[in-house]
Amino acid sequence: MKKKSYVLGIDTAEAETGIGLAGRNIYDIQTWLSHRNQSQELLPKIDRLLKKHRVMPEQLKWVAANLGPGSFTGLRVGISLANAFGYGLNIPVVGKKELLGNTRERVGQLLKLRVKTKSFKQVLPYYGRPPRITHPKK
Repeated sequence: MKKKSYVLGIDTAEAETGIGLAGRNIYDIQTWLSHRNQSQELLPKIDRLLKKHRVMPEQLKWVAANLGPGSFTGLRVGISLANAFGYGLNIPVVGKKELLGNTRERVGQLLKLRVKTKSFKQVLPYYGRPPRITHPKK
């Protein structure tokens, strides 16, 4: 019997963070206003989402992430977590840049992405411009 497989979507490009889970009978998208707390909130929220639907991480077929442009730190948090899931579970990580719409719509677009590989492949953020950093004061 073929095991059930699911897709996890992650969008941390803006202050409103979104995650989603899609599978045979599941299509659940959750969003919340995170501001600068994605590093503290994202993994526990994903854990609760998986537990809510009784999905084990090993059942994930791939992870999809919003590549940007967006918040420098937010993108790093979301994409790092997506890559960690991919590496740890040896599943592909796919991403898309320049998604349109609100957070819920963007996560929905991520959940509909398709992959051509079956093993881990990391994704990198797309910031849209060089990061704004301050120069050292003399």
